[in-house]
Amino acid sequence: MLAEQAVAAIRAGFVTLQTSPFTCRKAGQSPFLREVIIPFGRTGYVALVEIESATDVVVVAVRHQLEDDYH
Repeated sequence: MLAEQAVAAIRAGFVTLQTSPFTCRKAGQSPFLREVIIPFGRTGYVALVEIESATDVVVVAVRHQLEDDYH
């Protein structure tokens, strides 16, 4: 099922956060706000995350790259 594949892709995209959250691209002025690019098919997803400490990262939002208000 496509939805299950999308969830699996998003989970796989978060693996980077476990070891190297600062390698994700910056999102705004704060060095602790980052975007994770998650490929899926011809497009993908973008997850906005906030690094709170060496062991804690909060997923703020996950959006599909083709959403109307995606910037």
